[in-house]
Amino acid sequence: MPIAYAGSNITGTDGVIAIDKVANKIRFYDPVSLKETKSFDAPEPAIHELAISPDRRKAYVPLYGDGIYGNNKKPNNKILAIDLKAQTLTDVIDIGEYLAPHGMVMSSAGDLWVVADLPSKLLRIRPAARAIEAAYDTPGKGPHVLTMLPDESRIYVSSKEGDIGVFDVHKAQFSARIPVRVPGIERGNGTGSEGIIPTPDGTRILVLDNSDSNELHVIDVATNAQIDRVPLAMFPLTNPKRSRLSKLAFSPDGRHLMASSYTGGLAWLIDPADLRRQTVIPVAKGPQGIAYAPDGRHAYVSCHDSGILTKVDLEARRAVAALDGGSGIEMLAWY
Repeated sequence: MPIAYAGSNITGTDGVIAIDKVANKIRFYDPVSLKETKSFDAPEPAIHELAISPDRRKAYVPLYGDGIYGNNKKPNNKILAIDLKAQTLTDVIDIGEYLAPHGMVMSSAGDLWVVADLPSKLLRIRPAARAIEAAYDTPGKGPHVLTMLPDESRIYVSSKEGDIGVFDVHKAQFSARIPVRVPGIERGNGTGSEGIIPTPDGTRILVLDNSDSNELHVIDVATNAQIDRVPLAMFPLTNPKRSRLSKLAFSPDGRHLMASSYTGGLAWLIDPADLRRQTVIPVAKGPQGIAYAPDGRHAYVSCHDSGILTKVDLEARRAVAALDGGSGIEMLAWY
């Protein structure tokens, strides 16, 4: 069953866009050879995440600032609009007081939903009008990424420090909060979460917690309650005071689920029918973004600290190649 559009979780044959955070460049690649065809500098520091419009015509990229979560000394407040066919920057949207925009998703109605982590806000932006139509306080501190159900009825906001927020789109309010904290930890990392995504049928939310164990939590959408907690196999122990920068991505056909964790140099290929059936795949230093090629057989993990893209054979369940990948790509997608 194909998964509905979710952020940058798409594939296509027109091109590849990559968000090179280290070089602060938007890069484009040939969709078959993965040779770079074009790039341009972002106008200010520094690009991070990526959302693509459902019609595949536009991409949106936040200007987060000069740092990372918890150390963003000069936070920015803008969003770039990019024409994917022309591969050009078409607009810079200023969002005023809402500093450090990061995770984004665009609805079929044309609303761009954005979290700004410093003020702990969820924003509804109409890019065509260059207007913020509404701003909502998030339940957790440091909202960093978000996801939308396939039917677009709810948005789930993952915060670095605090509960997952459940936002009812029709009622325009947060209707629930879901704790994922590690027992015995009440503040800081270990209380929040990172990568988050719905299952293809929209009945579950999967989220990785922001702790030194990085467990996969399974949330029942009907009750907004946690129903399972699945450890990632062979997850390396890391400093509990620091974020793991973990991400999740279903393949567009729903057959594959991958996770990555920046701190461990690892990716996981997970069976969607049995989350405990996992293959650990060594990639390279600093894995972050996950993108699925249109052939349905391969995925690519952008290894931010290594400047490479690691090619993963989904059937063989192993890494098979490494390609040049800019200076440090956080996110990429075929479109």
